[in-house]
Amino acid sequence: MIFDTLTPKQLLFLEENYRLSSEYSSEEQSISSEDLLTLSKTEKFMDEVRELLGAPNSLVAASQFSKKYAFLLTAPFFSSLTVLNQLLDVRPDNCRVQPDSEHGMMRPVLYLHDTNTRDISSHREQELYIGLESIFRDHLTPVWGRLTEFTSIPSPILWENTAVYLFWLYETSFSNHLDLVSAERIAEDLEMILEAPAECFGLNENPLKKFRHAKQTLLKSEPPVRVRKTCCLYYEVNPERAFCKNCPRCLSGYAKDPKSTE
Repeated sequence: MIFDTLTPKQLLFLEENYRLSSEYSSEEQSISSEDLLTLSKTEKFMDEVRELLGAPNSLVAASQFSKKYAFLLTAPFFSSLTVLNQLLDVRPDNCRVQPDSEHGMMRPVLYLHDTNTRDISSHREQELYIGLESIFRDHLTPVWGRLTEFTSIPSPILWENTAVYLFWLYETSFSNHLDLVSAERIAEDLEMILEAPAECFGLNENPLKKFRHAKQTLLKSEPPVRVRKTCCLYYEVNPERAFCKNCPRCLSGYAKDPKSTE
């Protein structure tokens, strides 16, 4: 049961830092998350995304869109959970992807029809697992399933796109808000997410856990990066055909020789 709603201060925090929008947009490019569960609507929307990004095929378009979508969903949800101690309502019928007023769908925002929350101060671990079921089992898992069904994109790419943003939130972004949340809670929440049972995802395994591994120092990356296991295909839409700095395709020859003194 939902007990509360975001305060103006909390809403502003999520708007300024994690791309949550408080204004509804009726623009044609907007799409309800619920519509992404309908194959015909997903097909139409992905055709628009493919044209917008200049992607060569629907598989590449799906990967690039999933990166944007994974951020839109995980950033406000987990920042609200870990930093604000509030559980957002991210059921598909409550979420809408909208163009940003300045950058359009190249940098979309997330609109929640209802900014309902539940304070999770009490029974926090139990509430966190309930939250994982709502964002993963009931939302991302079926949306990723639709994208895979329509574009044949391998699901590991979609889940690693999700994991990359999850790691960024907990290993980098949240450290900017230590006036609101302790480093201990940040670490504990990340650990619970990565060790959460498969049931929280509606899958046979936790699809995020396998993407946590040691970072490496590469010739073209300082500080060390966590090299991806899958390629997100970004180079297919980059005018210079450039790879991401943590792309496995360009790892060969980029790793520093451990015997080198340079």
